[in-house]
Amino acid sequence: MKFLRILFSRVTIIVLFIFFQIFFGLGILRFYRDYYAAYHFVNIVLAAVAIIHLINRDTNPDAKLPWVLVIIFMQLFGIILYMIFSNNYVSRKQRKVYSNIYANAKKYIEHHHNDDCIDEKVKSDLGEYYGQSQYVHLKAISKPYTNTNTKYFKCGEDFFEVYLNELKKAEKFIFMEYFIIDEGKMWDAVLDVLVEKANAGVEVRVMYDDIGSIFKLTSNYYKKISEKGINCIKFSPFTPFVSAVHNNRDHRKVTVCDGKVGFVGGINISDEYINEVNPFGYWKDSAVMLKGEGVKSLTLMFLLNFDAMAKSTKSYDEYLEIEFEKYDEIGYVQPFGDGPRPLYNDYISKTVYLNIINQAKKYVYITTPYLILDSELRSAITSAASRGVDVRIVTPGIPDKKIIFNITRSNYKKLIQAGVKIYQFTPGFIHSKSIISDDVVGVVGTINLDYRSLIHHYECGVWMYKVEALSQLKEDVLKTIEVSDFQDETKAKQSLIQRLFSTLLAIFAPLL
Repeated sequence: MKFLRILFSRVTIIVLFIFFQIFFGLGILRFYRDYYAAYHFVNIVLAAVAIIHLINRDTNPDAKLPWVLVIIFMQLFGIILYMIFSNNYVSRKQRKVYSNIYANAKKYIEHHHNDDCIDEKVKSDLGEYYGQSQYVHLKAISKPYTNTNTKYFKCGEDFFEVYLNELKKAEKFIFMEYFIIDEGKMWDAVLDVLVEKANAGVEVRVMYDDIGSIFKLTSNYYKKISEKGINCIKFSPFTPFVSAVHNNRDHRKVTVCDGKVGFVGGINISDEYINEVNPFGYWKDSAVMLKGEGVKSLTLMFLLNFDAMAKSTKSYDEYLEIEFEKYDEIGYVQPFGDGPRPLYNDYISKTVYLNIINQAKKYVYITTPYLILDSELRSAITSAASRGVDVRIVTPGIPDKKIIFNITRSNYKKLIQAGVKIYQFTPGFIHSKSIISDDVVGVVGTINLDYRSLIHHYECGVWMYKVEALSQLKEDVLKTIEVSDFQDETKAKQSLIQRLFSTLLAIFAPLL
């Protein structure tokens, strides 16, 4: 019975259909190979055009070499792969939808972009970090907010208890956007609250990524949730056709309650995130709760993405023009989003990390489940260590993806030789995505240090300056390091086969 369920599951059918398309394409190529001279000439011309196009593309330089190799060695099939999978732009149709949504939300976006929003007091308060804040402000539609209380959660268990309580307090609306939703204790408890709130007249919207949840939920699961009075949609529904649309996934994890309370971080709605199940040892994750005006940016970010998928336009006044409590906490927060071009015209998450690393004077602490660095990030990290900055990076001790873990470990040697301290989280898998520097600036969010997160996915985080959550984050990182295994060159050494394997994979890491 279990075998039949697997055999006729959505995933199995989709995989078989994709393989059919690939073999069909290979069959066509084999047919043309019979006309070798013409085929060879066409190959050379198309490869030359593709490589010239690649060289002149405004894309990550590290991704160019592997694509050149794919085009040269796989010929016409490689060119087709390049045309489909190298694209980190949304489709023309999607652009049109987003343009309409952005036009409808123009006044809210202009408010966030308006330079008058940044007064002299903010410039004075931020001091030398004003440039970092201004970058987020201009590129990610998010001004620096004060009057915002922050709380950092060091694990999913601590997060979940507070999360449920805040959902129960909601009176007007609840917005949820997640890469993964999985049935189990965590989602069941959340769903019970959402249904109760929807029945009480609270507007509830839920969006989950279809590929992120493809092994967790049935294809029509969103319909079942919608029948309960919840406005539920799938982000970019998966189709069994080979397409570039699958490059750009919604990797965000955001919840907003009444526009006054917001959550952002690495925690999805699935039982491993609260350690109800332990497929990779103890699951270490993190999140930040915001209360106050800073939640506005999270609310707007959700509305723009949700309405673009739902193809809906309506006024946002009731969600953004609200009264906030007064909070005494000093400092500033800037929740920000990132995503594919041309919706976002820069690699925002990567630049935010680079700005923090490059400006660090005393220390930089980073936690990440994957450490697949491009040349810019590697250079920034090693340069910081070389100038005397205490750079520490925490990675998993038990990996969730062994191939990716091998690529992660292949980065250790050069970093260690430059003075970077690397620790593997001994109890299990660290999924927390954070950076903190010099006790004053940091980010907690959904951003992995790999090419998928930094180039293709919709991501988010909160840039923080001198807020309470930063001291909580630092304390947690230091305690995490205490139970982690310090990696020296001896421990980081790989066997000859591992080195060859990792070197080969590293070449193609930008395409993974």
